[in-house]
Amino acid sequence: MKITFLLPHIRISGGVKALLEYANRLQNMGHLVRVFIPKKIPRWYRLDQWLKACQNPKLPETLPPETVNWTNNSLNIEVFPETKSFYIPDADIIIASAWETAEFAAGLPPCKGKPFYFVQHYESLWTRDKAKAVKTYDLPMQILTISTWLKNILKEKHAQSAELLVTPVDRDVFFCKEKIWNLPRRICMLHHDYDWKGYTDGIESIRKVRAQGKNIELVVFGEKIKNPEPLFKSAGFSFEYHYRPSPKQLRKIYASCDIYLCPSWYEGLGMPAMEAMACKTALITADTGGCHDYAINGKTALVSPTQDVESLTMNLTRLIDNESLLKSISENGYQKISEFTWQKNCSQLQDIFQSALIKKEYIT
Repeated sequence: MKITFLLPHIRISGGVKALLEYANRLQNMGHLVRVFIPKKIPRWYRLDQWLKACQNPKLPETLPPETVNWTNNSLNIEVFPETKSFYIPDADIIIASAWETAEFAAGLPPCKGKPFYFVQHYESLWTRDKAKAVKTYDLPMQILTISTWLKNILKEKHAQSAELLVTPVDRDVFFCKEKIWNLPRRICMLHHDYDWKGYTDGIESIRKVRAQGKNIELVVFGEKIKNPEPLFKSAGFSFEYHYRPSPKQLRKIYASCDIYLCPSWYEGLGMPAMEAMACKTALITADTGGCHDYAINGKTALVSPTQDVESLTMNLTRLIDNESLLKSISENGYQKISEFTWQKNCSQLQDIFQSALIKKEYIT
């Protein structure tokens, strides 16, 4: 099959990482796969962007695979002018991801491929253009999604039936040969500047645990800020910080910690939490919605209500004080994550595409 992926960008993102993984694996399965990203038109008030665009007007542009230097990728990234559909090749299947690409793909002629919309978050919860985003879930496209929570939202709010493909963890990248437990306990957390990622809630819960006299070490990683001094200042204490760790470095970070704390208000799925579980790090998470496919409260994780700092603090204290529970959550979580595999997902996705093409031919 000829398959086109439309990505919103190639910056570090769990959703982009998953789509690139599918694209590369489908290519390895013998399909002809191409990956495109739009070159956005500068905002009318951004003179700096207009000047940059004038200095580099050459489009379309093909970026080599290594342009994506934060995850494994062997495919070229093709950049096309936003809204210019004639740059998109004819194909059997075209996959949109973020809401902007879905809006664009829905308007393409049939020769560009059977349109699929890979929904990886309910973007109308947080994007600026909420009204536009929510309308894309009603578009006449076949829907794929990554969590039971999203599948249910699409059914209840948009009467859309979605195929469920829970994104697996790459077990060749994230693994743990032998878990080493620490005293004091090491707690890992992601820094992000989106409010809904809950970073401030996480820091507040860590602060409360420290106020109880618990001896803990906080380990934070992120890609939004290089110099962590402002983070130290706002937290009121310093901690171990890693800026843009490579996948190999990130595995070592996860494996070196006892607990992974996910304080997000909502997540389409929550890949960092799953990656940490694959490294035998016990999970404490807020009820993000997307976590329901892997975070079973009291068994594979300790789950707190959303935006409930007191509950996060209580669950942190429970795992810090109860080594038996800590190790049980770790092992059960590790086994749960093992249920999701890339081989099974790619085979399922290939079958979905082939069935759609057969149905398309029958209708035609």
